[in-house]
This record gives sequence, structure tokens and C-alpha cells, in this order.
Amino acid sequence: MNSRPGDSPDSRRHNRPPGGNQPSAAFKALIKAGFVGGGYLTPPLAARAACKLWCRLPRNQARRKDNRPNPGAIEKVPIDGTRRLTVEWWGADDAPLVYLVHGWGGWRGQVASFVTPLVESGLRVLTFDCLSHGDSDPGEHGAGYSSGGEMIRSLKAVAAAYGPARGVIAHSLGCATTARSILESALTADRLAFVAPNPDMRAIAIDFGRSLGFPPRTIRMMVHYMERWAHRTVADFDLVAMGATGSLGNALLVHDRADKEVPFSNAVEIEANWPGARLMATDGYGHHRILIDPAVVRAAAAEMG
Repeated sequence: MNSRPGDSPDSRRHNRPPGGNQPSAAFKALIKAGFVGGGYLTPPLAARAACKLWCRLPRNQARRKDNRPNPGAIEKVPIDGTRRLTVEWWGADDAPLVYLVHGWGGWRGQVASFVTPLVESGLRVLTFDCLSHGDSDPGEHGAGYSSGGEMIRSLKAVAAAYGPARGVIAHSLGCATTARSILESALTADRLAFVAPNPDMRAIAIDFGRSLGFPPRTIRMMVHYMERWAHRTVADFDLVAMGATGSLGNALLVHDRADKEVPFSNAVEIEANWPGARLMATDGYGHHRILIDPAVVRAAAAEMG
């Protein structure tokens, strides 16, 4: 990530893409063999190890992109007693507020591509780093590890500090984070734009367990540990079910047909079950570059206007 004027040395270091050699194919095969054997011989140990692997934050370069037009005002928000979240905002203090919510392994700069059109339309824009993300403090499981539950707590802390919003633009797992916070009355927002919304977490957790060669019993145990880690059930992140409640109002869903992380069919299913949701499809931008597609930026900003 290129540094920008006003960034602190800590910010530049923390948001630099990881270096080093990637594990060889033989090493990956050896690790999988260990999980396969452990899944049958020592299910609890294998399930715990898989849970920790699942909850390790990805550090690929796409998630570290800095799409901020310029540095905004930086503030710190307390959470969980001793920890602090890094918050950044642009626009007039008394303008209607829009929150930008990043996804799993992302950071506030990645979703800041929407700042310019929102501020130009007279809105105040605020984005932040969830615990263990970006420049915020590490969460309860230490640096480099987090959970969906921790992301929900982070958004709730920001909403408690800054109040109701006119709208929210969220990316990936930030979409379920936003929806759950609204349904639990911790966040008020009249307008939603969800970009590349996350899939059913139970389904992908089960697929993850199968990819490690786990038998069904070990997969169930692994999901149990995941839920204990997050202090949440995987059902808490089901956007299809949350949209179907009819309690989230209208929403713009944006998804790319070439998304390799979350299938396009996921957004189709969410739209089909969510009264008031409408789907905008893009082509060729994938899961991350969709955030800087000019048409997507305009559409999401217009949704807030």
C-alpha cells in the first residue's frame, strides 16, 4: 500500500501487504494430511486447530488497498474496556452521517472509495477499523485473529459513539455485521448498500471442514468451537434469513458475476428473499476491485443521497 501524507509510521507498517515466501505445495499437502489424520484420531484437537486457522485474518494485497481520496480526521473509540478502535471521517460535523464498513481482513481505507461523492453531496462519511484490523487494537484472540462477532461489537461501539446514520455502505462480511447490528437495535440506518455480501457462514464452514478431510463429527465440533470463539452462532450471519425478516427496509445489493470469493448466486438468493432489495450486477471486477468501479461508487452514493 502506498503511504499518504498524514499517515503515521505505525499505520504504514500495519497496512503493508505481507511479504515472504508462500508455502510450497508439498508443505500444504503435509498440513492437510495432518488435519485428515487428526480429524479421525483426535477430533477435539483437530477441530480447535481448524477453528484457529479459520479465524486467522487474510493479509492479501487486495484487502490492503488504500482508496482514501485524502487523509480524514482520525479519532479513537473505546471498546471492550481497554481497547480502542481507529475511526476516520470526512465532511461537516453537522451533516447527515454515512458509515462505511469493511469486510473480513479489510480496513477502513479499502472502503473509502465512496468518500468523495458522498461528501460532495453534503454528507459526513465515517469509516473505521474493526478490532485486529487496520490500525485498531488487537482483539481478544490477539493480533492477526478475529471473528465476525468481534466485527459486530466494533460496529456497535462506533454506532454508540457517533449515533444514527442516514445509511451504511458495507462490503463482504461487513454486510452481515451491519444487518445484525440493525436487527439488534444497536444501529439505526435508513438506507443500505451492500457490496459483494457474504454467503451463508454455516455452508462455507462445512465446506472448509470437508476441504480438510474432516468427518461429519469433527466438522460439527469445529463449528462449535468457531461459535465459542466468536460468541455468536453461524446463523447470526445468514443474510438470506436476516433480509427475509422484512425488518431491514430497502437495500441496494451489488455483486460481480466474476467474484471468486463469494458466488454471484449468493446475491441472487439474498435478493429473492429480501423484500425491498434490488440487485445490481457487474462484470469483471471480482470481490475487491468492485469497490472502485465508478458505476458502483456512483450507485452506492446515490442510494445514500
